[in-house]
Amino acid sequence: MKGKHTSKAVFSVNEYIEYKKKIGSVPKLKIPESVILCYSMRLAESIENLHKISEIRGVLGNIRKLYSIGSSNKIGMLASFGIGAPATVLHMEELLGWGAKRFVIIGTAGAITDKLRIGDIVVCTKGVRDEGTSHHYVKHSKYAFSSKKLTDLLYHSLNSKLLRVHKGPSRTIDAPYRETIDELKRYRSEGVLTVEMEASALFAVGQLRGIDTAAVFVISDILSEEKWRPKFRSKIVLENLLKAFVSVKDVLQSLPENEVSKMT
Repeated sequence: MKGKHTSKAVFSVNEYIEYKKKIGSVPKLKIPESVILCYSMRLAESIENLHKISEIRGVLGNIRKLYSIGSSNKIGMLASFGIGAPATVLHMEELLGWGAKRFVIIGTAGAITDKLRIGDIVVCTKGVRDEGTSHHYVKHSKYAFSSKKLTDLLYHSLNSKLLRVHKGPSRTIDAPYRETIDELKRYRSEGVLTVEMEASALFAVGQLRGIDTAAVFVISDILSEEKWRPKFRSKIVLENLLKAFVSVKDVLQSLPENEVSKMT
C-alpha cells in the first residue's frame, strides 16, 4: 500500500507495554540503555562464559534471552530471538517501549567482494533495503543509514586494535537462497561489501524513532559467481566476533548517559 508509512498504526508498542504491565509481565531490572543484538549462539555462549552477565527476566518470555552486561546495567545483550529483519525490529520496538535507546548488531555476513576474507570485520555505514520490514516504517529509498557518530566510534575502536577492519555498505535481504548472481555482480559494482538479513531494517527504525543504530559484521562466508564458500564454524570467525563484542561493549560503556546522537 503506497505511502502506508505515513498512516496511523492500529495499536502502538506503548499500548502493548501497558498490556504487559496489566498482566504483571514486567522486567525485574531496568532495561539497559544500549542493547547489543546477538544472532550467534556460539557467540552468546562464549560471552556468557567469559564476561559478567545476568539475565533480565519478565520482559520477553522464556525463549528469548535478554542480559545485562557488567555491574552498571548500562549495556544489555539480546540473544536467542531468531534471525532476519522482522524478528530484529519486533524485539527492537518492544525494548524501545521499555526504555532502550541504542542498538548495535554484532553478527556474521557474507562477503560479495574479493577485498574481504574470512574473519574480516566490516562496520556497516548503510544498508540496501532489499527486505520488507523497513518499508513499513519510512518512505521508500534505496538505503537506510546507520548513526554516523556511533558507527565512526566503533570503526576507530576496532581499527585501533590492528584487526582487518573495513567500513562500507551492506545489502539486507529476506531470502538468502535467492541471492542471485546478477544481483551479486550489480551490488559489487556499486561498492557494496556484504550481504546479511537485518541491518537496513534496524537502521530504518532508528531513523524513524530517532535513536542510534549501528552494525558490525564478521565475514563468515564468501559469495562469488563460481561458488559459495561457507566457513561459519571457522575459529577466526568466533575469535573476531568476541573481539568485536569487546570493542562494541567498551564504546557503549564510554557514552554519556541518555546521549543520543543526530541521525545522518
